[in-house]
Amino acid sequence: MKVFGLTGNIGCGKSTVASMFSKHPDVVILDCDQIAKEIISGGAYKEKINSILGTNVFLRGKADLKHIAKIIFKKLEKKRLFEAFIHPLVWATVKKKVEAFKETQICIVESAIIYETKNEDKFDGVILVTCNPKEQLRRLQKNRKMSLEDIKSRIGRQLPSPGKKTMAHFIIETDCSLGQLKDRVSELYHKLKKRKEFCHERTKIYA
Repeated sequence: MKVFGLTGNIGCGKSTVASMFSKHPDVVILDCDQIAKEIISGGAYKEKINSILGTNVFLRGKADLKHIAKIIFKKLEKKRLFEAFIHPLVWATVKKKVEAFKETQICIVESAIIYETKNEDKFDGVILVTCNPKEQLRRLQKNRKMSLEDIKSRIGRQLPSPGKKTMAHFIIETDCSLGQLKDRVSELYHKLKKRKEFCHERTKIYA
C-alpha cells in the first residue's frame, strides 16, 4: 500500500484537494484534524486535557472544540503542551488505520503540519497544496470570515509555503478553476498509481 502525506497552509485548498482525491474508489483519506477531534471528544483523556489547558473544556460532558482552539492559539505554552500530548495519539491512530486498509492501493493522510511536526518521513511522498498569498488571504476573509489579525496569527505559526516547496515531492497549485483543479488532482492520482516504488528524493514536482 502506498501512503502519501497531503499538506498545505491554511486557506490554500488542502481539504478541497483531499475531497477530489476521495472520489477515486481506491483512495482512502485519513484526516488528522478529524482524528484529533474524535480523540478529544471521546472523553478518555478528559482529565489530562483539562490539566494541560488549565480549565474545564468539557462543558455538559462534551468537548468544546472552539474553546480549545481559542486557548491553544492564544497561549503558546499551552499549545505546545497540548500538541505534545495529542500528536502522538493521532499518529498512532493513523498507523492503525493505515494497517487496516492493506487492500487499498493508495492512502492519503491529510495534515496541515506534516513538516512542522517533522513527520514527512512517515510517507512514501508528500503532496503540497499551495496558492499565491493574495488568493489565500481572499479565501480566508471571504469563506472563513477571519479577521486580518487572526489570519496573520494562524499563518505565522505555519512554515512558509516557499520553504515547503523545496521539500515536497509533488505540488498542486490551486490558483485555478475547480474544473482545472479536478484535472490536476486526477493527473496526479494516475501518476501515484503508476509508481511501483517511491524514493525519498525531493525531485518529483507536479504543478
